[in-house]
Amino acid sequence: MGSQYPANRRSDEQLEMILFETAIWTVVGRNGHVLCVVSSLRQALVRAANFAASGAAVVAICRMPGGNIVIFEGQAERLRKRCASLDAPLLPEEVYRRVLGDDPVTGANRLWFSLCSRA
Repeated sequence: MGSQYPANRRSDEQLEMILFETAIWTVVGRNGHVLCVVSSLRQALVRAANFAASGAAVVAICRMPGGNIVIFEGQAERLRKRCASLDAPLLPEEVYRRVLGDDPVTGANRLWFSLCSRA
């Protein structure tokens, strides 16, 4: 990592590479209040956008433990726009729940097998 970024910051390109990695991500509001906890950066971007649209102040998105990656509003917005331009755009959380169900691992496996059986 270049010296232009502090230890807990990453470039947009580095963050794009970990959009789908499983990790504990928190969306943080004012005064360090945790608004939600999700299992990927992509989900955190969706939730942060939903909170912001509802009027809640989103200060940062942090990978835990220890906040070893911190993404502030401007960078989160750039990443969200980048995700929107990808072939698989960000989906609203309700769609994720309908497709994947309550258990994301079981739901993802179910979705994968149904897609494979159609091929």
